[in-house]
Amino acid sequence: MEQPASIPVPITLKELIASNNLLLSQYQKELTEKVITANLEMMRLLGLNPNDGWRLDMEQMVYIKQEQTMNE
Repeated sequence: MEQPASIPVPITLKELIASNNLLLSQYQKELTEKVITANLEMMRLLGLNPNDGWRLDMEQMVYIKQEQTMNE
């Protein structure tokens, strides 16, 4: 089977892609931490305790209470 043809990417483009990926990863982590902090603050304001099973459903944009199991 023949190998597909390929051309190496220039070093400058490689560095740009690597830098972009690193910055995006750092930004995503920062935003995720902000969402977690804001969510906990909002839950506290609403009187929703995560230990009671309350969770944020980010897809539906609602707080849901999950059933507690005997092991918890």
